[in-house]
Amino acid sequence: MLDASDATNTQEPSGESSSVWWRDRWLWGALAAGLVLRVFPLVVWHMGECVRDECIYRSIAGKIVGGQGLTTSTKGWLPAPGIPYLLAWMKMIFGTFQSVKVFHVVVSLISTLWMYFLGRHLKGRSVARYAAWLFAMHPTLAWFTNTMWIETLYIFFLLSAILAVLWAKDRMWAWMILAGIALGFAILFRGVATYLPPFFLLAIVYPKAWNRESIVRGLARGWQPAIGFVVGLLITVAPYSIYASQKHGGFMVTDATAGHVLYLGNNDFPPLTFDYGNGMLTQPIFQRYLRIGRRPPCPRNQPPVLAMNCESEKAVEWIKDNPREFVSRVPLRLAQLFNPHSFLTRHVRWGFFPGLPWLLKEALILWIASMSAVIMIGGTIGAWARARGAYASMAIGTVMYTIATIAILYGMTRFRLPLEPLWMLYLAMLIDDPRGSYDALQRESWRMMGLLLTLPPLLMLMLWFTPTGWPLFW
Repeated sequence: MLDASDATNTQEPSGESSSVWWRDRWLWGALAAGLVLRVFPLVVWHMGECVRDECIYRSIAGKIVGGQGLTTSTKGWLPAPGIPYLLAWMKMIFGTFQSVKVFHVVVSLISTLWMYFLGRHLKGRSVARYAAWLFAMHPTLAWFTNTMWIETLYIFFLLSAILAVLWAKDRMWAWMILAGIALGFAILFRGVATYLPPFFLLAIVYPKAWNRESIVRGLARGWQPAIGFVVGLLITVAPYSIYASQKHGGFMVTDATAGHVLYLGNNDFPPLTFDYGNGMLTQPIFQRYLRIGRRPPCPRNQPPVLAMNCESEKAVEWIKDNPREFVSRVPLRLAQLFNPHSFLTRHVRWGFFPGLPWLLKEALILWIASMSAVIMIGGTIGAWARARGAYASMAIGTVMYTIATIAILYGMTRFRLPLEPLWMLYLAMLIDDPRGSYDALQRESWRMMGLLLTLPPLLMLMLWFTPTGWPLFW
């Protein structure tokens, strides 16, 4: 039977397995390069202004500082509490919301270390080095630390939860509580993570091999770690969920935004996105699209949970009345998701980097798109060749769940960003041993068939929704 362990070939060169991570100069090189890439633009082009969701988080955080607690935005959205409270604490401690960007830099460097640990767990030190360098040198990941968006922290907690599961599986079951706490914080910072726990529970009970004996043994031994994981999840999320459900008009986990997102993605106006070249570039254009819509938003002078439920019900009705239109938008949303550019491209084109020569701007945009394109393509090849075990359950489950969510709601490159580190590890495996990956695809024909069915649509979606038809140049 097929071995379902995480590692594909964990044999390392002599002496490699016994070496300690803090003596690896390649790791320290990645951390140093990552630090420069994150701090340099923060110092040279410190952007004090906010953009869209950043402004929403900051305004809500300002109300927290003023003693009003967590309230809805002017649009009636009630976001997850993580980033508003963090911004409020940064303001109260350091006197400015912008201090969160320094915190982001530190957290991102820790995530680089987590990537190294994950790579080492999955396939050895060589893969660990590739994973750390890929994460450290990713231009969009680096730039997002200079913003007030959620992605840097969400990625950190997601990687922490995955690493904790893999680490705790080899130890006393109670350590799995740490994994539950980490994923709980991911949910507190981004409500979309609410439905990720099943993939982590599957990873916890994942059998060593797909035969009856191993499956039964895995289930028998996995129930205690699974309980530990759930306990960690509940003690992190339940207190806020109970409090918010009583305050905001009905049951909610950490946010009340799903209905509003459904309103934006399933309405009579065209599907929205906010990336340069394929989105609503100015607020007047955005407002004009909203005015075109024949379905007015639900009243905002009601509790946020009731408003969310109202918007969800109306969106479902619209989908039932317009099934063809709904289905026709799915490829478009996925193309918006897989667009290899990012908000960094948008900010470069908007002139947020004054003094940067034209040639360097074009080189940066090429770097942005090329990096994400290589991760999506190479990571997909690596995943089909190497995906197995507990890590595959969490990584592939998270990716597929997110893609399904985007297909229903609306697409944006920012939603892809937390998925790229998960795919970087498979890309690192491909770079480290391309021949072994090819042999794995050849040895198991279903893997090769899956790749051949997956890669062409991915390439089409990457190339489709761009103004020039070629994603590397805007």
